[in-house]
Amino acid sequence: MKAKQGDPGVTYDVAASTEGEAVDTAGARRRTSRGGPAQVFYATFPTVETQADGQMCVRTRRRAYPNPVGAAAATDAQNALWRLAAASFPLCARTPVPESTPAAQAAEFWRVVGEDLLPRPAPRIAPGYMLAGKLAYLEAGTVPFATFEHPTPAGVLRIEARAEGWVDWGDGSPLDGPYDHAGGPWPDGTITHYWTDVGRYDVRVVQRWTGRWVLGTESGELAGLETEGVIDDFAVEELQAVINR
Repeated sequence: MKAKQGDPGVTYDVAASTEGEAVDTAGARRRTSRGGPAQVFYATFPTVETQADGQMCVRTRRRAYPNPVGAAAATDAQNALWRLAAASFPLCARTPVPESTPAAQAAEFWRVVGEDLLPRPAPRIAPGYMLAGKLAYLEAGTVPFATFEHPTPAGVLRIEARAEGWVDWGDGSPLDGPYDHAGGPWPDGTITHYWTDVGRYDVRVVQRWTGRWVLGTESGELAGLETEGVIDDFAVEELQAVINR
């Protein structure tokens, strides 16, 4: 007889046996010291398999435990691993998925692969250098919005992300922002700065992302990701006077 335990993904069998059997934490069967029914608890976990066509896929397996606490703990520990595997490979045919809340699936997808999917700034300052004391016009090369989708067993997870832009000019001045636009070139650009000292500066543009996810009938908010682009060793030079003799 099989029954459902209260924890997601955990089931147990009650097998009537005159000798009595149970299963230890390694999954191997052992005999009990007395006869009677023995309870066997199961947790689900993912494995990555190679199909006949050479493609990789994720399949769900069961492992037996002697008590519900161990089975539930094992299931909880495997949920993050399962979502990571599912983000990299498709499900194998007829493979069930351990239960997980839509919020957990959205948060895990955002944490694991969100930063790789979000657009990154591509900053530039024309003409490639600047004179000390002169105003520089930054073209941040930012995209403030992004939308992406991810198939899950519960349906398509959709995330709409938005970003604020910040600029670190590399000279110790406070972080500049937030900006909801990409600036522009001279003379109409709106993200500007000047350096008082000659030198080379790493100009860093950072986007701080938040997102709203929708999966089925549920939705929620996400935050905590950043993308950045850097102008390395941007040259700030001294104005040289030219004397005609």
